[in-house]
Amino acid sequence: MVIIKRKVVLHGNSTLTVSLPSSWIKKFNIKKGDELDIEEHDKELRICSEKEFNLDKKNVDIGNLKRLGKSYITSLYRSGYDEIYLNYDDNKYIEVIQDLISKEIIGFEIVKQGSNYCLIKDLTGQKDEFDAALRRIWLLTLGLSNESLNAIKKNDINILKSIHFMDNSINKFSNYCLRLLIKKGHVDFKKTPAYYHLIKSLEEIADQYKDLCSFYLSDKCKIDDNLINIFAKINEHLNEFYELFYKYDEQKMEDLFKKTKLTHSKISNLESDIAYYLSFICGDIRNLLSVLVEIKL
Repeated sequence: MVIIKRKVVLHGNSTLTVSLPSSWIKKFNIKKGDELDIEEHDKELRICSEKEFNLDKKNVDIGNLKRLGKSYITSLYRSGYDEIYLNYDDNKYIEVIQDLISKEIIGFEIVKQGSNYCLIKDLTGQKDEFDAALRRIWLLTLGLSNESLNAIKKNDINILKSIHFMDNSINKFSNYCLRLLIKKGHVDFKKTPAYYHLIKSLEEIADQYKDLCSFYLSDKCKIDDNLINIFAKINEHLNEFYELFYKYDEQKMEDLFKKTKLTHSKISNLESDIAYYLSFICGDIRNLLSVLVEIKL
């Protein structure tokens, strides 16, 4: 947040005005006659524009840094850039870029390419759908948690191998929501950081489920009934959290704080690699409860 001081100017007998920062005017292309929304919050006045801002295209030269290149694309997308001009050494890297865009990014397409470069651009031009995308993240994460548990209980190898496809979808909708929060902020602007943290954490919870399934596949370890029961209890906590997010209840929140603490203490007494993953998931859910309180205040 940048604090800019402005002097109050008197026009006529009673009209007081302050000037708008030139950088903000240019960023949102504010012109004479445009309407701005002014919201009053106690001592604060919030001035908002309905216009979206477009960032200039970003030029990035990744050379031979293939893994870092993927992170650059995802980070620039989340940051709100509409065009990314990418240079790279390996002419086959375009296949990696195309795979990343198709699996984890909504609305971006490769519009121009050569042997060692490409231009990636946002082609949607559509109104954002933050709430619908966030609901989709929730439902996909709940589905992934249930499929993970059922697949391990049944030792269903095919379902376990397909879990990463569900995780890809979660990544795609998460990236989209994070991009909207950077470009426009949440409708309740002060809660934008809390929503950003929530979405990042849901994405990380999904990653923990995916990694748990991958470990189970590679190690072929046996999971006893006690651990299965704890797994099911954590999934239950996640579902309760989802319900509280959309239908907040203070007493149920109080109960969930206690239940997640009890479950987390049970996991800490277990010596198992699977318990390690479950401990992280349960810990993330517990931490998110405080974020939910912040959102609902």
